[in-house]
Order: sequence, then structure tokens, then C-alpha cells
Amino acid sequence: MVKFSRRRLLAAAAGLSWGCRGAEVATEAPATESLAAEPPEGPELLATYYPTPLPVVRLMLEMSGLRPGDLLYDLGSGDGRIVLMAAREFGAHAVGYEIDELLIAESRSAIKAADVEDRAEIRNEDLILADYSAPDVISTFLTPEGLAKVTPRLEQTLRPGTRLVAYKFPLPGWTPERVEELVDEDPEIPLHEVFLYRWG
Repeated sequence: MVKFSRRRLLAAAAGLSWGCRGAEVATEAPATESLAAEPPEGPELLATYYPTPLPVVRLMLEMSGLRPGDLLYDLGSGDGRIVLMAAREFGAHAVGYEIDELLIAESRSAIKAADVEDRAEIRNEDLILADYSAPDVISTFLTPEGLAKVTPRLEQTLRPGTRLVAYKFPLPGWTPERVEELVDEDPEIPLHEVFLYRWG
């Protein structure tokens, strides 16, 4: 049976946060940006750069049960905010997978500024070919098309007990063991859904 619960984003929690600069993260979303926007289509598209709100990042890591010393892979790591929080606040070893060169450079700069280079890194690798046998936790905010392409590789290489936490889009064909929703203060913004899975 899937555990389901709903939380409310408090205004004081700085609901949306976008754009990492060094070790600092902005807490205001640009007026022209929206998570409700439809990502552009493309045959090789795995993720579109929509930075995950920081309250959602924290919820994802808390739901995953991330502990000090755990190894986390973040698929489509963007500006590195999940990697940074996992390493800096949860004491985990975190690896981000990203193909955008500008985002890779920005993430690596943020990791250096936060002085967590000993337990955080960004890799420029193909998610469809990656080996997922090592991590304790995998986090993702990929498009449905991207998840459909990556899921077969996950199923081939994951070890039993690996926890997966997905924001906004569920893993195709998988049943979550837990689902949480964050309700934004702005009623025009869709619910922020987070799905927790356990492999094997």
C-alpha cells in the first residue's frame, strides 16, 4: 500500500529557489519562469533545466532516508543544488550527472566554494550507459521521456535496497512506496509531487 501525505509550503520557507551562484542559492524565482511550463520536445531529451525548489530538494533527501556516508547519484543535476545539499547538510557522498557544460562548470564552482570537494563531484556521462550498482540513493527530476529511456538501465544495474526519489514525474511501471505533495502558497503553481521507490 502506498503511503501518501501532503504538506504545505510556508511563505517563510522561500517556496521557489532558482540559480546557484557559488555556494549561495537565490531564493526568488524569476517572474517569467514556471514549473508548470511544458518542456520542449526532442528525441534525445532526458531533462530540461528547471531548478528544483529548495524545500522540494530537502523533502527528497529526507524521504530517501539519506544518511552520512551514503552515496547519492543525482541524475540531471543541473546547477548542483541536490548534490550540494546532500554533501553539505546530510554528510553524504554525492555525484551529479549532467551534460550541459555551463551547468557543470557552475556546479563544480559551487562545490569548491562550499568546500565539499572531498564528497561531491559532477560527472559528464550518458545516463543511459551509466552503472547504477554503487549508490544507496538516486534522485531524479527527468522528463517522462527521459525516465522511459533511463529506467531500463536502472533495472539492469541497480542492487536490491537502492532507494530512488523522483520529483514531479513518477518512474514508469514502478509502484512508489511513498508519495508526498508540497502545496505552494501560490494557487496557480501545480502541486510539487515527490515519489519514493525501493528497488528489489
